[in-house]
Amino acid sequence: MTLSERQAIEPFVECTCLPNTCTADHLYRFGYRIVGSDNVVAAVEIPSRILEEAVLSKLTLSCRLTPDGDVIPQSMFEHGKAPSAGSSPLSLDQLIRATFTPKNLYMEEATIANLTTMLQRLEESASVVRDALAHSRAQLVQGSN
Repeated sequence: MTLSERQAIEPFVECTCLPNTCTADHLYRFGYRIVGSDNVVAAVEIPSRILEEAVLSKLTLSCRLTPDGDVIPQSMFEHGKAPSAGSSPLSLDQLIRATFTPKNLYMEEATIANLTTMLQRLEESASVVRDALAHSRAQLVQGSN
């Protein structure tokens, strides 16, 4: 077969739902097919639970706090360098408001000791921000002299 007679192939991934089964029994099908058709050249099917376990075992979930108080959730693969994009930042005060709604406090069974600990941590955090602000102002004054 000459190069011009070869058909182009493309990679694909699809979820195959088995009839009358729960989501955990679904399969992911990875492979190559001829471009513009459903003709599969090669494929492998992997149960969703195995794939999900593999992905989650190498996934690190975290968040970062920006200097202006936005909390940005991130996920990163163990060997990857780039965090996921597309997460909307949430300001620290919004996160605190959401945490301390009566419904959340009830569901979390928050105690007075829990709330006291949170208040102490927030006061310590505010002190750190005040110190950083004072340091920045002092550097600004030194730089203008």
